[in-house]
Amino acid sequence: MPKSKNKVELETLLSSIQEGLKKFTITELNEAIISFLTKKGDKSIEIHYVLEIVAEEYSISPKSLLAKNARGNLQEAKQLCYSLLYFNLGLSLRYISSRIFFNNHNSVAIGVKRIKKADINHVTDKVLIEKYERLEQKLLSNFAKLTTNNL
Repeated sequence: MPKSKNKVELETLLSSIQEGLKKFTITELNEAIISFLTKKGDKSIEIHYVLEIVAEEYSISPKSLLAKNARGNLQEAKQLCYSLLYFNLGLSLRYISSRIFFNNHNSVAIGVKRIKKADINHVTDKVLIEKYERLEQKLLSNFAKLTTNNL
């Protein structure tokens, strides 16, 4: 009976780990794996760019977007950041809340939900949607430059 593709891949992985353990300690292998995954998934340049374009839109500093308590325009700006990071960079809600804004996961979820459920027929939602789309376009049009400059 032929081996399934998953079984072959698992055997190859385990064989590679076994070879690695002959040359390195478990701690060294673990650090190398974490380092590789961190570099591969590092989106710090893109995250910083999102903070910059949103801050520019609201005439505030990117640092002020990281403030714990936000009301009014600052709260709206943070919600746009959350949404751009979530929908366009594919970051998880938990990552956004714990690694970027250092705040409650629910705040990020509520912000993303506000953009997702915005009603074009409601005046304030329409303005918010227009800002989001303008910022999204700016992010997407400069995304290639950000990633190639990062390499």
